[in-house]
Amino acid sequence: MTELIWNEGMSVGIDAIDEDHKQIIAILAKLTTAEHGKTSEQTINTIFTELEHYVTLHFAREEALLEQACYAEITAHKASHQKFIEHLPTLKQEWLTKDCVACSEKIITFLHQWIVKHILVDDLDYVSTVYKFSNSANREKDKNQHQPSFIAKMSQALSKKITLSQRVFITTLLPVIGVLFLSFVILLNNNKDYKNVSLILGLNDVIAQVNDISHSLQAERGIASGLTSSRYQNFNEQLSARRLITDKAISKFLVLLSSELAPSVQKNIRLYFADVQNEFTELVKHRKKLDNKTANFSETYQAYTHLIELLLSVSENLTHVEMTSQLANDISAISSVLLFKEYMGQIRAIGMNAVTAEKKDLYSHFNISLLVGKQLNTLRVFHYSANKEQKSLCTYYCNAQIHGQVLLQRFSNIMNDYTLEQRSKHWFDLMSEDIDKLKIVTDGLTASFERKVQLEIQQLEQNNYLIIALLSLFLVIAMLFSLVLNHSIINPIRQITKALNNMAQGHKNIQFKESLGADDIGAMQLAYEKLRRKLLQVDIFQAIVNRQKNEIEYRKSQQTHFETLAFTDALTGAVNRHQFNKVLAEEITRSDHDQLPLSIMLLDIDHFKQVNDNFGHGVGDEVLIMFYRACKVAVRESDVVARIGGEEFVIILPKTNAKNAYHFAERLREKIQQLEVIIDKHKIELTVSIGVSQWRKDSFSSSEEFVENADKLLYQAKDSGRNRVVV
Repeated sequence: MTELIWNEGMSVGIDAIDEDHKQIIAILAKLTTAEHGKTSEQTINTIFTELEHYVTLHFAREEALLEQACYAEITAHKASHQKFIEHLPTLKQEWLTKDCVACSEKIITFLHQWIVKHILVDDLDYVSTVYKFSNSANREKDKNQHQPSFIAKMSQALSKKITLSQRVFITTLLPVIGVLFLSFVILLNNNKDYKNVSLILGLNDVIAQVNDISHSLQAERGIASGLTSSRYQNFNEQLSARRLITDKAISKFLVLLSSELAPSVQKNIRLYFADVQNEFTELVKHRKKLDNKTANFSETYQAYTHLIELLLSVSENLTHVEMTSQLANDISAISSVLLFKEYMGQIRAIGMNAVTAEKKDLYSHFNISLLVGKQLNTLRVFHYSANKEQKSLCTYYCNAQIHGQVLLQRFSNIMNDYTLEQRSKHWFDLMSEDIDKLKIVTDGLTASFERKVQLEIQQLEQNNYLIIALLSLFLVIAMLFSLVLNHSIINPIRQITKALNNMAQGHKNIQFKESLGADDIGAMQLAYEKLRRKLLQVDIFQAIVNRQKNEIEYRKSQQTHFETLAFTDALTGAVNRHQFNKVLAEEITRSDHDQLPLSIMLLDIDHFKQVNDNFGHGVGDEVLIMFYRACKVAVRESDVVARIGGEEFVIILPKTNAKNAYHFAERLREKIQQLEVIIDKHKIELTVSIGVSQWRKDSFSSSEEFVENADKLLYQAKDSGRNRVVV
């Protein structure tokens, strides 16, 4: 049988374990080279004892290592060890008791298969656990040892806990999450801007009504101021009419503040709403004073001015709302014009008192001069903040130089051209005309701003829809890409894995018709194909070698067969006469040399001719075969059974004297007599006559004389009545 040889591919990477495996294979080699029938029982016992001893040591060493490494399958591993150790005595007993070549070959094959499975299946399974344990132990011993990088550690941890398909999915998912987060931030900011712009739009509605109320209050203030300055003699009808307009506007404004505005707008002007109500209550009280003619100019001026300034302060609330710089500039421009108009109204009110004085110069009045300065400041703010459209709406009135000249000229004309009683009315009419025109300008500015804000809201809404649409499209594409990417990686790997598993089961017929790619997966496919072809080559070469081996063995068997035919009897298989003469001569020489006894038995079947005559030669041949087999079973392995005639046989008994040969012959005779030969329901009784002779070199000169002596004794047995032994 072929001897098992150590291969480096069988190494488990642990020197002590590998050395044990090599030693066990060397012990098995002794059994493989043991020749059946020629290796002594003591040698076989020694080999099996050595094998059991070394396997026990190896198992103990291996189990101790696995316990240190905390191997999960150690219980099953120990059980397999114990099972093999318990089976070894049975193998040894079979080898010694079943005396055949096939039995020994079966035992050797089992041992070879066991050691290969033990190394390549059982032991290689625990290598990763032991390696990990050894590495951790080495790191504890050597603190300066190179440590794996953070990326390597993370990679190892991920590969152990997350499958490849999951890692591919995560790889595609992370950018999607990033885009989703970014889109969420953009949508959040966009929505915040949308809310702020919507708030500005709501506040712009408030500004529009504030513009109407303040304009009416400015007119009422001017009339009331003229009334007090003329000692309540003029403007009564105008004041009553203007009060109705103002009250209607204020009622509408309060309803707007309390119910018609959005909650977010109401929240921003909640305190403002309460202040307006309080100031309006104070205005009602002041009106009563005017009606009772107890209010002076200063009180009247202040009552109206406080309320108007409070109303105009809504623009200041807008500046606290988050918005773009352009919108903030637009609001600042509107606020500037509203303040400019308010200062114009204050100049109208103060001017109605000033025209009754004797001062000819407008700027000689301190309050008017101060208000004109404020107007110029608001115009500077307007020109700094306003856009082109706003500037075009306020081209004439927002010119500081023209405004100053017009005021001076107007005041001068009134003072020079009209009487004291006429001055207030003309001043009021001229200034009201300008204020009314400014009202048209502020209406235009607020309407323009409202359109701009609405466009901004529409743009933000479109941006939201566009972002949501693009995000949805991106998610669909990302999902499709993830599926395609996952399939392009996982599916080829599964195909290669399936092919490798089939190859491990002995199937090498799986061949990839198409390339799986020009990347690492394609390289894996090429490596698999190279391995498949190499294994096919090995199989083919092995088949050729096996055929050659079978052919050689067949030729050897044929040669052995022909050699056997040359020295055996063709019918019974016993040694023929020619070979008998050769063997007998060798045994005589050995007996003389070793001074050991040698005996022969000459046997002849009694009345064999009657068997042939009564039952035919075919039955006679069967009887001869059965007779030879009975003799072959009875003799020792060193004895030789030969057929030298028709029914004459001879047995060579080395190391046997005449006495022992006689006893053996008697036992054989009795055994032959007990044989049951049944042919066609007829029982044939057999007996044998035996002549026994011992070699004595001083009595016989040759082997022929030795055989002749036994032949004479055989005939004495026949003449004495057959079925007996004669020495």
